[in-house]
Amino acid sequence: MTPGKHPSFKENYRRLRSAQKPGRGAPLYSLMVNRPLGRAFAAMAHRFGMKPDQVTALSALFTFAGICAIALMEPGVVAALTVTVALVVGYALDAADGQLARLRGGGSLTGEWLDHVIDAFKVATLHVAVLIMLFQQGADERWLLVPLLFGIANVVEFFG
Repeated sequence: MTPGKHPSFKENYRRLRSAQKPGRGAPLYSLMVNRPLGRAFAAMAHRFGMKPDQVTALSALFTFAGICAIALMEPGVVAALTVTVALVVGYALDAADGQLARLRGGGSLTGEWLDHVIDAFKVATLHVAVLIMLFQQGADERWLLVPLLFGIANVVEFFG
């Protein structure tokens, strides 16, 4: 992957600004962080000739590294920074894959399926990681219900 075969980062970014999904009903975090950062990642990925599925794979790598860090790292400043960076980058790359597909003229059904499967796995595992961390830290058993119930609600909302 080398730059030069595709439009400049600036041109890609400009084209993506005018090709955004409507913001109505989208969470504020998506509008203020994910989409703008994802737009920059998509413009860069297009510049280097990447495909949307490759960006989806990078998204999964960062997101699952962050989820594993929640479950496995000792809580503290290093863990907080690791989880924050991994999840912010992972979620922004998740926004970038669709933007890259639009920039390239459309994605594939397989790519859309892969994106949704990874999103479903993320939704299903994030709160399990929090539960594991709380259990390892010796949290009161009642607190273990919080990530369990929130995880159930999140999965139902995602699939509903």
